[in-house]
Amino acid sequence: MASLRIGTIVVLLALTVFCSEMAVGEDLMFSGESLNTNEFLENGQYRFIMQGDCNLVLYLNRTRALWNSGTNGRGTSCRATLQTDGNLVILSGSSVVWSSGTAIGSNNYRLIVQGDGNVVIYGRALWATNTVQSRKRL
Repeated sequence: MASLRIGTIVVLLALTVFCSEMAVGEDLMFSGESLNTNEFLENGQYRFIMQGDCNLVLYLNRTRALWNSGTNGRGTSCRATLQTDGNLVILSGSSVVWSSGTAIGSNNYRLIVQGDGNVVIYGRALWATNTVQSRKRL
């Protein structure tokens, strides 16, 4: 019975590690989501990481910094949050230490690390086929 419990714990621990790695390595973040310290978005050779020194950095091949927020040393336990108004902010506690200045109104936004090395915030739908099907009609 004890070996069954230990086996179950090992499987659950492995699943937890596997699932957390999957969530960290995605290339997309939605409104209301955050990157906490040492979490990152990644697309191919590009990694966008919230470092422990409070600096948000885009790396090429994990070694060459292409862009950074310039916020190193500005706080502890920092996180980068894509707000529901389209603004990307870096927070140290509840204090904003950096902002992208892209607040344009409430909507569903997404931040994407693109395969070309550009990090982009996308927002409002500009065109649609308007073919959304109602569940009642299906």
